[in-house]
Amino acid sequence: MSERRRQVEDGLALAKAIGPMLAGKDQHVQATALADLLATFLAGHVVLGDPKATEALRLDMLAMHMDAVKALIDLNYKISVEPQIKARTQ
Repeated sequence: MSERRRQVEDGLALAKAIGPMLAGKDQHVQATALADLLATFLAGHVVLGDPKATEALRLDMLAMHMDAVKALIDLNYKISVEPQIKARTQ
């Protein structure tokens, strides 16, 4: 298995582990937790001695992250949300 694939699988396993802690919580609680995790992730991206480069790096990382989030919305809807809706309406 490639290193990149292993990293993706590790990340998905971590998300699956965290999911139950967020499930059923108010949307504002979920949003706060996710925002804090993302801010911590971005804070770790630093170009030592160069605040402008650090800001640019963080903006680039945030943009890449948002692209990944957008790409996963439809998939997650089909896997997680749609079956719940179907189960409730039957």
